[in-house]
Amino acid sequence: MSQQLPPGIVVVTGASRGIGRDLVTLLLASGREVVGLARHTDTAAAGDPPVVGCSRISADLSSAGGIDDGIEQIHRAVDGRPVAALVNGAGAVTPVGPLTQQSSESMIRALCLMAVAPARLAAGVAGLMPWGGRILNLSTRSAHETFPGLGLYCMSKHALHSVGQSLQMELAPRIAVAELIPGEVDTAMQADLRRPDQDSFPMAEFFRGNRSNLIPSALAARFCHWVLTQTPEPQFTSETPWYIYDEQSQRQWLSPGTEFPYPAP
Repeated sequence: MSQQLPPGIVVVTGASRGIGRDLVTLLLASGREVVGLARHTDTAAAGDPPVVGCSRISADLSSAGGIDDGIEQIHRAVDGRPVAALVNGAGAVTPVGPLTQQSSESMIRALCLMAVAPARLAAGVAGLMPWGGRILNLSTRSAHETFPGLGLYCMSKHALHSVGQSLQMELAPRIAVAELIPGEVDTAMQADLRRPDQDSFPMAEFFRGNRSNLIPSALAARFCHWVLTQTPEPQFTSETPWYIYDEQSQRQWLSPGTEFPYPAP
Protein backbone atom coordinates (compact mmCIF):
# COMPACT_ATOMS: atom_id res chain seq x y z
CA MET A 1 0.00 0.00 0.00
CA SER A 2 1.28 3.47 -0.86
CA GLN A 3 2.40 5.76 1.91
CA GLN A 4 0.41 9.02 1.77
CA LEU A 5 2.26 10.90 4.51
CA PRO A 6 5.27 13.03 3.60
CA PRO A 7 8.58 12.27 5.31
CA GLY A 8 8.78 13.40 8.91
CA ILE A 9 7.95 12.76 12.55
CA VAL A 10 4.46 11.94 13.82
CA VAL A 11 3.33 13.63 17.04
CA VAL A 12 0.73 11.69 19.04
CA THR A 13 -1.06 12.89 22.18
CA GLY A 14 -2.58 10.44 24.63
CA ALA A 15 0.33 8.14 23.77
CA SER A 16 0.68 6.31 27.09
CA ARG A 17 -2.33 4.01 26.87
CA GLY A 18 -5.21 2.74 24.77
CA ILE A 19 -5.49 3.67 21.12
CA GLY A 20 -2.67 6.20 21.35
CA ARG A 21 -0.18 3.67 22.65
CA ASP A 22 -1.15 1.06 20.05
CA LEU A 23 -0.99 3.65 17.27
CA VAL A 24 2.54 4.60 18.33
CA THR A 25 3.51 0.92 18.08
CA LEU A 26 2.14 0.72 14.52
CA LEU A 27 3.86 3.92 13.48
CA LEU A 28 7.21 2.75 14.83
CA ALA A 29 6.78 -0.62 13.10
CA SER A 30 6.21 1.19 9.80
CA GLY A 31 9.48 3.09 10.23
CA ARG A 32 8.13 6.38 11.52
CA GLU A 33 9.79 8.36 14.27
CA VAL A 34 7.26 9.37 16.92
CA VAL A 35 6.98 12.04 19.59
CA GLY A 36 4.41 10.86 22.12
CA LEU A 37 2.77 13.14 24.66
CA ALA A 38 1.02 11.93 27.78
CA ARG A 39 0.26 13.27 31.22
CA HIS A 40 2.22 10.43 32.82
CA THR A 41 4.86 8.92 30.54
CA ASP A 42 5.94 6.47 33.25
CA THR A 43 2.73 4.48 32.63
CA ALA A 44 3.94 3.49 29.17
CA ALA A 45 7.52 3.06 30.22
CA ALA A 46 7.09 1.03 33.40
CA GLY A 47 9.43 -1.95 33.21
CA ASP A 48 10.12 -1.39 29.53
CA PRO A 49 13.42 -0.32 27.96
CA PRO A 50 13.47 2.94 25.94
CA VAL A 51 11.82 2.53 22.56
CA VAL A 52 14.04 3.37 19.60
CA GLY A 53 12.48 6.10 17.50
CA CYS A 54 10.04 7.27 20.17
CA SER A 55 10.51 10.41 22.25
CA ARG A 56 8.21 10.54 25.27
CA ILE A 57 7.01 13.89 26.58
CA SER A 58 5.19 14.42 29.87
CA ALA A 59 2.71 17.29 29.63
CA ASP A 60 -0.61 18.08 31.29
CA LEU A 61 -2.70 19.28 28.35
CA SER A 62 -5.64 20.16 30.59
CA SER A 63 -4.09 23.51 31.53
CA ALA A 64 -2.85 26.47 29.53
CA GLY A 65 0.60 26.21 31.08
CA GLY A 66 0.78 22.49 30.37
CA ILE A 67 -0.16 23.05 26.74
CA ASP A 68 2.53 25.69 26.28
CA ASP A 69 5.07 23.42 27.98
CA GLY A 70 4.07 20.54 25.71
CA ILE A 71 4.60 22.67 22.60
CA GLU A 72 8.03 23.75 23.81
CA GLN A 73 9.01 20.13 24.47
CA ILE A 74 7.80 19.07 21.02
CA HIS A 75 10.01 21.69 19.40
CA ARG A 76 13.00 20.51 21.42
CA ALA A 77 12.36 16.86 20.52
CA VAL A 78 11.82 17.61 16.84
CA ASP A 79 14.84 19.94 16.70
CA GLY A 80 13.89 21.58 13.41
CA ARG A 81 13.03 18.37 11.56
CA PRO A 82 9.73 18.12 9.64
CA VAL A 83 6.53 16.96 11.34
CA ALA A 84 4.51 14.80 8.95
CA ALA A 85 1.42 14.50 11.15
CA LEU A 86 -0.23 15.40 14.43
CA VAL A 87 -2.69 12.99 16.05
CA ASN A 88 -4.79 14.55 18.79
CA GLY A 89 -5.81 11.53 20.85
CA ALA A 90 -5.70 12.76 24.45
CA GLY A 91 -9.04 12.75 26.24
CA ALA A 92 -10.84 12.00 29.48
CA VAL A 93 -14.46 11.10 30.14
CA THR A 94 -14.47 11.86 33.86
CA PRO A 95 -15.92 13.38 35.93
CA VAL A 96 -19.33 12.08 34.90
CA GLY A 97 -22.64 13.33 36.22
CA PRO A 98 -25.00 16.25 35.56
CA LEU A 99 -23.39 19.26 33.95
CA THR A 100 -25.03 21.49 36.54
CA GLN A 101 -22.95 19.75 39.21
CA GLN A 102 -19.59 20.22 37.51
CA SER A 103 -17.19 22.86 38.81
CA SER A 104 -15.76 25.68 36.72
CA GLU A 105 -12.33 24.10 37.13
CA SER A 106 -13.56 20.74 35.78
CA MET A 107 -15.14 22.43 32.77
CA ILE A 108 -12.03 24.45 31.99
CA ARG A 109 -9.76 21.42 32.29
CA ALA A 110 -11.98 19.33 30.00
CA LEU A 111 -12.18 22.05 27.37
CA CYS A 112 -8.42 22.61 27.54
CA LEU A 113 -7.65 18.92 27.12
CA MET A 114 -10.05 18.10 24.32
CA ALA A 115 -10.45 21.38 22.39
CA VAL A 116 -7.89 24.04 23.31
CA ALA A 117 -4.91 21.65 23.27
CA PRO A 118 -5.65 20.27 19.77
CA ALA A 119 -6.02 23.81 18.43
CA ARG A 120 -2.85 25.11 20.10
CA LEU A 121 -0.80 22.04 19.19
CA ALA A 122 -1.88 22.42 15.57
CA ALA A 123 -0.75 26.04 15.67
CA GLY A 124 2.47 25.00 17.36
CA VAL A 125 3.53 22.41 14.77
CA ALA A 126 1.95 23.79 11.59
CA GLY A 127 5.10 25.73 10.78
CA LEU A 128 7.10 22.50 10.92
CA MET A 129 4.76 20.57 8.61
CA PRO A 130 5.57 20.19 4.91
CA TRP A 131 3.00 20.34 2.14
CA GLY A 132 0.80 17.28 2.53
CA GLY A 133 1.12 17.11 6.32
CA ARG A 134 -1.90 15.83 8.20
CA ILE A 135 -3.78 16.44 11.44
CA LEU A 136 -6.07 13.69 12.72
CA ASN A 137 -8.44 14.42 15.61
CA LEU A 138 -9.76 11.36 17.46
CA SER A 139 -13.39 12.13 18.14
CA THR A 140 -16.52 10.33 19.34
CA ARG A 141 -20.27 10.14 18.80
CA SER A 142 -20.43 12.51 21.77
CA ALA A 143 -19.10 15.23 19.46
CA HIS A 144 -22.37 15.04 17.52
CA GLU A 145 -24.89 13.86 20.12
CA THR A 146 -25.45 14.58 23.80
CA PHE A 147 -25.94 11.90 26.47
CA PRO A 148 -27.22 12.25 30.05
CA GLY A 149 -24.44 12.44 32.61
CA LEU A 150 -21.80 13.04 29.95
CA GLY A 151 -22.34 16.76 29.49
CA LEU A 152 -18.74 17.67 30.33
CA TYR A 153 -17.34 15.20 27.81
CA CYS A 154 -19.94 16.02 25.15
CA MET A 155 -19.45 19.78 25.27
CA SER A 156 -15.67 19.33 25.00
CA LYS A 157 -15.93 16.97 22.04
CA HIS A 158 -18.48 19.22 20.34
CA ALA A 159 -15.86 21.96 20.68
CA LEU A 160 -13.22 19.64 19.19
CA HIS A 161 -15.48 19.09 16.16
CA SER A 162 -15.64 22.86 15.65
CA VAL A 163 -11.86 23.14 16.11
CA GLY A 164 -11.35 20.53 13.40
CA GLN A 165 -13.64 22.32 10.97
CA SER A 166 -11.85 25.63 11.58
CA LEU A 167 -8.42 24.06 11.09
CA GLN A 168 -9.61 22.29 7.95
CA MET A 169 -10.60 25.62 6.38
CA GLU A 170 -7.63 27.64 7.66
CA LEU A 171 -4.77 25.21 6.96
CA ALA A 172 -5.88 23.98 3.53
CA PRO A 173 -4.48 23.23 1.05
CA ARG A 174 -1.02 22.77 2.60
CA ILE A 175 -2.16 20.74 5.62
CA ALA A 176 -5.09 18.30 5.63
CA VAL A 177 -7.31 17.89 8.70
CA ALA A 178 -9.70 15.03 9.46
CA GLU A 179 -11.92 13.74 12.27
CA LEU A 180 -12.11 10.07 13.21
CA ILE A 181 -14.55 8.20 15.48
CA PRO A 182 -12.92 4.95 16.67
CA GLY A 183 -16.14 3.59 18.19
CA GLU A 184 -16.70 1.81 21.48
CA VAL A 185 -13.15 0.70 22.29
CA ASP A 186 -11.93 -1.43 25.20
CA THR A 187 -9.91 1.24 26.99
CA ALA A 188 -9.55 2.71 30.47
CA MET A 189 -12.15 5.32 29.53
CA GLN A 190 -14.74 2.57 29.15
CA ALA A 191 -13.77 1.28 32.59
CA ASP A 192 -14.36 4.79 33.94
CA LEU A 193 -17.89 4.69 32.49
CA ARG A 194 -18.69 1.33 34.09
CA ARG A 195 -17.48 2.31 37.55
CA PRO A 196 -20.11 4.79 38.88
CA ASP A 197 -23.28 3.64 40.62
CA GLN A 198 -26.49 3.91 38.64
CA ASP A 199 -27.97 6.60 40.89
CA SER A 200 -25.18 9.06 40.09
CA PHE A 201 -24.75 7.98 36.45
CA PRO A 202 -27.73 6.05 34.97
CA MET A 203 -25.85 5.13 31.77
CA ALA A 204 -23.31 3.12 33.78
CA GLU A 205 -25.58 0.09 33.48
CA PHE A 206 -25.49 0.34 29.69
CA PHE A 207 -21.70 0.47 29.68
CA ARG A 208 -21.46 -2.48 32.07
CA GLY A 209 -23.66 -4.52 29.73
CA ASN A 210 -21.77 -3.45 26.60
CA ARG A 211 -18.38 -4.98 27.43
CA SER A 212 -18.77 -7.86 24.95
CA ASN A 213 -19.21 -5.37 22.09
CA LEU A 214 -16.05 -3.37 22.74
CA ILE A 215 -13.49 -3.13 19.96
CA PRO A 216 -9.92 -4.15 20.89
CA SER A 217 -7.69 -1.12 21.17
CA ALA A 218 -5.14 -2.56 18.74
CA LEU A 219 -7.83 -2.95 16.06
CA ALA A 220 -9.05 0.62 16.52
CA ALA A 221 -5.44 1.81 16.26
CA ARG A 222 -5.08 -0.12 13.01
CA PHE A 223 -8.05 1.80 11.60
CA CYS A 224 -6.49 5.10 12.73
CA HIS A 225 -3.16 4.15 11.16
CA TRP A 226 -4.82 3.32 7.85
CA VAL A 227 -6.75 6.60 7.72
CA LEU A 228 -3.67 8.61 8.66
CA THR A 229 -1.13 6.97 6.38
CA GLN A 230 -2.93 5.22 3.53
CA THR A 231 -5.94 7.28 2.46
CA PRO A 232 -5.25 9.56 -0.52
CA GLU A 233 -6.15 13.21 -0.67
CA PRO A 234 -8.97 14.36 -0.81
CA GLN A 235 -10.37 11.12 0.68
CA PHE A 236 -8.58 11.84 3.97
CA THR A 237 -10.44 15.13 4.48
CA SER A 238 -13.87 13.53 4.30
CA GLU A 239 -16.84 15.84 4.88
CA THR A 240 -18.12 13.40 7.48
CA PRO A 241 -15.98 11.91 10.27
CA TRP A 242 -14.25 8.60 9.63
CA TYR A 243 -16.31 5.96 11.43
CA ILE A 244 -14.91 2.55 12.29
CA TYR A 245 -18.30 0.86 11.83
CA ASP A 246 -18.62 2.02 8.20
CA GLU A 247 -18.70 -1.17 6.14
CA GLN A 248 -17.44 0.50 2.97
CA SER A 249 -14.21 1.64 4.59
CA GLN A 250 -13.86 -1.69 6.45
CA ARG A 251 -13.41 -3.39 3.07
CA GLN A 252 -10.38 -1.18 2.51
CA TRP A 253 -8.52 -1.40 5.82
CA LEU A 254 -9.39 -4.90 7.05
CA SER A 255 -7.49 -7.84 5.59
CA PRO A 256 -9.51 -9.92 3.11
CA GLY A 257 -11.69 -12.44 4.93
CA THR A 258 -11.38 -10.63 8.28
CA GLU A 259 -14.67 -10.22 10.11
CA PHE A 260 -15.68 -7.18 12.15
CA PRO A 261 -18.10 -8.62 14.74
CA TYR A 262 -18.56 -5.44 16.77
CA PRO A 263 -22.02 -3.85 16.36
CA ALA A 264 -22.42 -0.10 16.23
CA PRO A 265 -23.93 1.15 19.52
